[in-house]
Amino acid sequence: MASGDNKLLAQLIQKFGLTNHESLAPKATELQRLLAIRSSSGAMSNLGDYAKVTLCIDIASSLLGLPFDNDLALKLSGMKKTSYANGRRTLEKILDINKTLGIGEICVQVGMSQVQKVATALLEAYKRYAGQGQGENDFSHPQYATMAVYQACKREKVKPPKTKLVALSHLKPAQWTLLEKNWDKILAAVPVGKQLGKNQNRSEEAVAKEKGEESSGSGVGRKHASPEKLEPYHNWKKRMLEKAYRELEQLRGSG
Repeated sequence: MASGDNKLLAQLIQKFGLTNHESLAPKATELQRLLAIRSSSGAMSNLGDYAKVTLCIDIASSLLGLPFDNDLALKLSGMKKTSYANGRRTLEKILDINKTLGIGEICVQVGMSQVQKVATALLEAYKRYAGQGQGENDFSHPQYATMAVYQACKREKVKPPKTKLVALSHLKPAQWTLLEKNWDKILAAVPVGKQLGKNQNRSEEAVAKEKGEESSGSGVGRKHASPEKLEPYHNWKKRMLEKAYRELEQLRGSG
């Protein structure tokens, strides 16, 4: 790899504020060398040096579980968000990288192996319901597995190592907060494991109570209420999930 590339890599790592992570430069350098060897077909020929180096730093940070500023990456690479995302996926394919940070690995890194089973169940429930009819969710992004571990800690009455998990999620604190709220909404509305019947009954009761209050508040007696006014549980659940998904889309747009 040319010395110019080494210099540019060092400069960009400094701009990202990641110079204190000594393992980053060697990992990013390794990825650059692999890219130079494997991209002889010209698949990345449309990208400039800044874009390639930024993408290598991004992927290296992901593999090492380091925080990464996506907004700054877009500025430094000179790419639009969609082009950047496509370039990252292409680079991962060329380098044959599995970027998935699994729940098991996260639990080990933060010392929370006791919540692994619960976290796995929560993530599966989230995938089933948050991903219904939505083909663009990239569940391999570390934000999902890290939030599953965080939610599992809360359910198991264990203090979650939030600072470590936010760093592993590759989200900013504000983005994490919004994601947490969306998870809270969805997990409150969907069954998880053996709690299926209990959670669904609780949700149905909440819907009935909500609708009952609306009906009584409008001055119309229950016996005169139209059957169509009482929204079926499944319709309510779908509506709430769609609302949560729209908020998730806004989160992804701001990232």
